[in-house]
Amino acid sequence: MHKLGKLLPGVIARQPGGGRMIALQVGIRFREILGSALAGDCEEIELHGSVLTIITRNSALAHQLRLDAEVLLSRLNESGTPRKVRELRIRNGRGPGPQR
Repeated sequence: MHKLGKLLPGVIARQPGGGRMIALQVGIRFREILGSALAGDCEEIELHGSVLTIITRNSALAHQLRLDAEVLLSRLNESGTPRKVRELRIRNGRGPGPQR
């Protein structure tokens, strides 16, 4: 017998839009780990495959995230995310802006 918590991520991933759902869950967990004050300085938090990309205008935050990347990845993956994140990419600048 399998636990529902172990089966559910795979079922969600196979559904239409399942990848977006997983990306949303990972983003929420990352924001929780980072804390609301610092997460508020992140323009974009996007998951593509196993790479989590963070875009921030705050250069001090970008520098600190790069220094703490290993610890953040460890905490994120231990938090029970539906997909293992293998890399954290930090970009300084603005997000892509509104879609047209």
